[in-house]
Amino acid sequence: MKIDYCLHSHTFRCGHAVRDIEDYVSLATAKGYKMYGVSDHVFLPGIHNPEIRGDYTLFSDYVSTYQLVKEKYKNDIKMYLGFECEYSNYFLDYYRSLLKEKGVDYLICGQHCGFDSNAKLYGYFGPDIPLSVAFEKYKKDIAEAMKCGLFLYIAHPDIYFMAATEVNDECKKVTKEIIDLAIKFDAVLEVNRGGFFRDHHRDGKIYIDYPAEYFWKEVAKTNIKVVFGGDFHDPKEIIDERYPRMLDEFIKNTNIKFSDISEIYIKYKEKLKTII
Repeated sequence: MKIDYCLHSHTFRCGHAVRDIEDYVSLATAKGYKMYGVSDHVFLPGIHNPEIRGDYTLFSDYVSTYQLVKEKYKNDIKMYLGFECEYSNYFLDYYRSLLKEKGVDYLICGQHCGFDSNAKLYGYFGPDIPLSVAFEKYKKDIAEAMKCGLFLYIAHPDIYFMAATEVNDECKKVTKEIIDLAIKFDAVLEVNRGGFFRDHHRDGKIYIDYPAEYFWKEVAKTNIKVVFGGDFHDPKEIIDERYPRMLDEFIKNTNIKFSDISEIYIKYKEKLKTII
């Protein structure tokens, strides 16, 4: 399958990616992309998470760099400015201000962790956390993210398979619950390319990781809208010929179908007018 868009992409500012916006856009343009969105991990005022996200002091440089690149490539590709964010009630007003006042076009939800009422970060998975507890916390935050309506789509919704070595009853339960939530809130879900290249071997065990075929086979039985997410952290990933082949094999194995990203984006922008 030929992919001609990406709305999930990072820059060096997050601390675990390399290069800057134009390095990605120039290659995307050369590969025939029609739409490109840069969505670095959101900068949060007063929050210091090195190697997870850039400090808030990088915000103005991020926006100005994007604007320069957008102008330079305006005749070649449609560009959009976004952020990948974790849902947190603590930051909702800030997220609304990004969309309403700061020139940000869209947000995507990448729920890597959560934040409590005091903005203290907490993780979902760990050796001392039972899967049932971890999955429940993750599902509750995903539910709130879908409900609030601020996110274009849910990135790697199946990320919880990182903690699973088999498709057990816990995995099946949370998969059904997340699918039911997506149907209820008309949420868009992302098949994440980055997961294709994760190392599944950890601590002497083999983990399922994402994108998880079980999850997407279940999604394929529904009318849930599905998009592709590059999750690029290095410009070279855009031209890596392995991932289109892996994506084709994944589509064959799951029967998943992708929705029209342009229609999804237009509908999202219309919805934002009523909630921010």
